[in-house]
Amino acid sequence: MSEKVTSRIKQRRRELKMTQTELAKEANLTPAAISQFESGSRKPSFKTLSSLSDALKVTTDYLLGKKDMDYDDLLADPRVEVMFRGMMGFTEKDKEIFYEFYKFLKTQAETETPGKGSADAE
Repeated sequence: MSEKVTSRIKQRRRELKMTQTELAKEANLTPAAISQFESGSRKPSFKTLSSLSDALKVTTDYLLGKKDMDYDDLLADPRVEVMFRGMMGFTEKDKEIFYEFYKFLKTQAETETPGKGSADAE
């Protein structure tokens, strides 16, 4: 398996603040399998890669390193898709309020203390 796939699985899991055990549960795999995929000692089948992409809320093309994260990956997260579809019916005033809330959340995320959060399996 390419080094890019192993690093993307691990990187995306960390972005979502998931442990290997949590990812394994979401993807219906074992924690040992996740560890092996992230270390590069085991290669996932296409079916497994598909399960991983669903759990990590990205496309398989992203995990395979065929493309960088883009709009399709953003919409791979069902929560984001629902929000975007709902926003289409917002008034201009509501869109502005939503945008201000987004900026607030982004600022909060940028000022969080590094290393804060759950313990993570390597």
